[in-house]
Amino acid sequence: MNNKYKDTLILGSTSFDMRAGLKDKEPTIQKFWAEHQIYQQKIKSNQDKPLFMLHDGPPYANGDLHIGHALNKSLKDFIVRWKNASGYHAPFIMGWDTHGLPIETAVTKTGVDRKSMDAASFRELCHQYALEQIQNQINQFTRLGMFTDYATNYLTLRPDYEVSELKLFAKMFNDGLIYKALKPIYWSPSSESALAESEIEYRDIKSPTIFVATKIVENAQLPQDTHLIIWTTTPWTIPANQLIAVGEQMNYAIVKPANDTRHFIVATSLVQQVAEQIGWTNVQVVSHLQGHDLINLQYEHPWYENQFSKIVAGHHVTDEAGSGIVHVAGGFGEDDYMIAKAHGLEPFAPIDNQGKFTPEVADATLEGQFYEDANKIVGMKLQANNKLLKLKFVTHSYPHDWRTKKPVIYRATLQWFVGLNKAKKQILKHVDEIQTRPKWAKERLYQVLDDRTDWTISRQRLWGVPILGFYDQKDELVLNVEILNHTIATIEKLGINAWFSEPADTFLPDAYQNKGLKKEKDILDVWFDSGSSAIALEERFPEFKRPYDIYLEGNDQYRGWFNASMINSVVYDDKAPYKTLISHGMTTDEKGGKMSKSLGNGIDPIEFSNDLGADILRLWVASTDYTDDQKIGPEIIKQVSETYRKIRNTMRFILANLADFNPATDYQKELSSVDKFALHNATIFKNQAAQAYDHYQFNSVYNLTINYVTRDLSSFYLDFIKDILYVEGKNSLRRRQVQTVLFEQLWVLIDILRPILVHTIEEVYQALPWIKTAASVHLLDNKKLDQSQTDDFIEMWTKILDLKTDINKALEEAKNNQVVSKSFEALVELELKDDLKTILNFISIEELAQVLIVSKIVLTPKTNDFVEHKHAWIKIQARKGEKCQRCWAIFETLKDAEICQRCFDVVTK
Repeated sequence: MNNKYKDTLILGSTSFDMRAGLKDKEPTIQKFWAEHQIYQQKIKSNQDKPLFMLHDGPPYANGDLHIGHALNKSLKDFIVRWKNASGYHAPFIMGWDTHGLPIETAVTKTGVDRKSMDAASFRELCHQYALEQIQNQINQFTRLGMFTDYATNYLTLRPDYEVSELKLFAKMFNDGLIYKALKPIYWSPSSESALAESEIEYRDIKSPTIFVATKIVENAQLPQDTHLIIWTTTPWTIPANQLIAVGEQMNYAIVKPANDTRHFIVATSLVQQVAEQIGWTNVQVVSHLQGHDLINLQYEHPWYENQFSKIVAGHHVTDEAGSGIVHVAGGFGEDDYMIAKAHGLEPFAPIDNQGKFTPEVADATLEGQFYEDANKIVGMKLQANNKLLKLKFVTHSYPHDWRTKKPVIYRATLQWFVGLNKAKKQILKHVDEIQTRPKWAKERLYQVLDDRTDWTISRQRLWGVPILGFYDQKDELVLNVEILNHTIATIEKLGINAWFSEPADTFLPDAYQNKGLKKEKDILDVWFDSGSSAIALEERFPEFKRPYDIYLEGNDQYRGWFNASMINSVVYDDKAPYKTLISHGMTTDEKGGKMSKSLGNGIDPIEFSNDLGADILRLWVASTDYTDDQKIGPEIIKQVSETYRKIRNTMRFILANLADFNPATDYQKELSSVDKFALHNATIFKNQAAQAYDHYQFNSVYNLTINYVTRDLSSFYLDFIKDILYVEGKNSLRRRQVQTVLFEQLWVLIDILRPILVHTIEEVYQALPWIKTAASVHLLDNKKLDQSQTDDFIEMWTKILDLKTDINKALEEAKNNQVVSKSFEALVELELKDDLKTILNFISIEELAQVLIVSKIVLTPKTNDFVEHKHAWIKIQARKGEKCQRCWAIFETLKDAEICQRCFDVVTK
C-alpha cells in the first residue's frame, strides 16, 4: 500500500488488550467490585422486582476449595447473575456448615487434648478454627469471581441459626417424632460417634467368614448329636449370639457327612454348596423337615458353656447364601434387633465407643480387644471346641465412615431418632410437587425418602448444637413443652456454650430445679444442622419465603442435604424447602478417573485461576453437561482456552471498530438488507441463549455462543464489513450502518457472556469508547433486542447463503488451479438457477459482491466453460485491471492511476 494513503484508512483501536492477562487483571477487577460494592448496589436496585431465591447449600468449613467447589459455586453464580440482569431480585446468600468431627479433629491435631480441657473452652477453639476456615474459603471464592456479599451469609454456628435449629427440634419432639431408644445404628469406632446412613460409604474389604456348628439340645425327633450350621461374615459377633433364626416355611435337610461323626441341619437347596465350602465328603441326606419343625428347640450357645437359647422364625432368612440358618445378635443388626425384641430380649452389645469389648462380655480373652482383632480369638476358640467347620477370607463391600474412611459397625446404643413414618406421607407429597433437573432426580429423592424410616440424629461429640434433654436419678428422660421452651429461651439469652459450662438447673423452669437432673451430652447430627438452613434463613430474613426457587448441589446430596432439608422443612410447617432441585455430577480427569492429589491428576481451582484465569475455569464449567460427571484435564483446558481466545478476539475487533461511534448520534435506524439479517441472527442467538439460561442449560449457552461467534460473526458479517469499516468515509452512512450492527452485536455478547466471563465482560464494558451509564457492567440489566425478520426475508437470505456456499466452492477450485490467488481479486460470472433469481429483489449485484468478498459479479448466460453447482452455473477468472493503492481492489480504471473512484471521494473530502 502506498504510504500516503495508509493513514487515510480507519483501522480502529481499543484499550481492550489482545492478550487476556487474566491472572493479573482479575484481582484488580475484583478489588474494584468490592470497593464500589457492585453486588450490594445491584441487589438494592432490584429490591422491588420479583424475588428469585437460590438457596446455597453449605460447604464444610475446613480446608481449601477443590474443583468441585468451583464447579458448584460457578453454576450458582451463573444463575444468580442471569436472574439479576433479567428482571429479578436474586440475592446470593452463601452459607457454611461449621460443626462436626473434622473440625474437632483439626483442632486436636494442633496439639489440643480434647479430653483434658473443659468442653466450653474446646468448643471455643473449634469456633475460632471454623471462622478462620470460612475466611480462607471466602478469599478463594472471591478469586473465582462470585457475585455475593460475604458479610451477609449464614453459618450453622451463629446464635440465631442455632436457636432456630433448637426450635425445630422442639417442634419435632412435641409432635411425637423424636424418641430415644436402644437400637442398632451405624457406629464409627474411629470417630467414636453414631453415623447416619448419609455418612456411610462402601468400600471393599477382606473379611473372615465362618461356618459354626451349634448343638441342638437332645430331642427325640432328631438324630443324636445334631447341630445347626450358622454362617457369618462377622465372627466377632458370635459371643453376642442371642437366638438362631430359620425360615418358617423353608425346607431343611438333616445330613451326615462321611468325614464327621455329627449330623447337621442345613437348607435343602444349599446342601451341595455348603458341603463343597466346608469340604465334606460323601454327604448322606438322612431326612427332611420344615423350618416350623425347628422353632422353639433349644441349642447350646456357640460361645458360652452351659448357656442355651432357642430357635425362632426369622423374616429375613433366605436360602440365597450361607446355610439358610441365621445367627441372631440383637445388638449388632437391625433385623436381629427386631427379632430379639419380639422375643422379649434386650439387645446385647458388649462393645464400647472405641470398638473394644467391655467387661460385659464376661470373657477375659476378649475384654479390651478391638472387635476386628477379636475375629482371630473367636475363630481359634471355636476351632478348639470343634465348633468351627470352616473359615475363609472373602472380599466384599462393607460400610465405612465417610470422613475417616475406616470401617463402621452396626451396634446397639442409646440414640436419639426422628421417626419418619408419621410424617412420610406429607414429605413424599411435597417431593411429588417439585421440579428436578435431571428429570430422574425426583424419583431418586422420592425413593431415598420412602425407604427411610428412622433418622439417627444424635452424635457423641462436643462441637455442635446440643440435644436438649434432662435425666433423673434413674436415667429416665425428663422433657416436655415447658422445659423445651424455657431451655431455648435461656440459651437465647446466655448463648449455646452455656449448655456445656452451666449446671442443668440453669436451663430448667423453677418446678424442675433442685431435683438432681442431668443434661443430655449428645449433639445433633450435622445433617440436622444443615437441613435446618431453609428455616433458619427464613426466620432471619422474613422476606425470603419457602419454598425457595432452587437448590443446586452434587448428586451425593440425595441422601444428605436434599433429604434432610425436605424432612425438616415439611415437619416444621408443611412446606417444601425448594421448588426446583438440580444436581450435578462429580469432577473427573480426562479419562473419567477419580481425581486425587496422590494420583497427581487433581486441579486446584485457585492455582488454575492464578495461572490461566478464573474466567477460563468458569468457561469450562459452562461447557460441561453438569448433570453428568464432568471431565477436566490439559486437552480439555486447551480447547476451552482456544474458545475463550476466539471470543475475546471477536469482541476486541468489534470494540476497535466502534472507537469513533457515538450511539447517541451515530446510531442508524435505516439499515441495509444484510444488516437486518445480521441483527435477526443476533436476536435469534440471544433469545435461544436466554432460554437456555432460563432452563439452566449452560452448556447450550456455551455451544450457541461458539456457533454465533464463528459462523454468524467471524465467518460472515465481520469478514466482509472490514472493507466498509476501513475504507469508507468515517461518517459515511454505510459505515455508520455497519457500526450500528456492531453495537448491537457487542451488547448481545455482553449480556449473554456476562454471567460466565464476569471479569472479561467487565473489561469489555470499561473499554467502551462512549460515556457509560453505570460504574460496572454488572449493575446493568440485559438490553432488549427484537430485530427478528419475516419468514420470507429469512428464506431469501438462506438462498443468498446457499449461493455463497456454491461460489466459495468455485473459488477454492479456482485457487487450486491457480486461476486466482485471492477471492478479493476474482471476477465471478454466473447464471442463477430459477430458485435463486428472486434474490436480486433483496440485494444489488454490487452489495452481493461485497458480501461474498469478490471483486465483481457479472450475471450472464452460461457458456461451455461454466461449472454447474447446486444453485448456479459459475465461472471464476481473475479480474483484469489495476489495483487501487488504498483499498487494494481491482478496477478497470483508476483516478490518477492510483486509487479507485470510491477512495478518491473519501480522501478528497
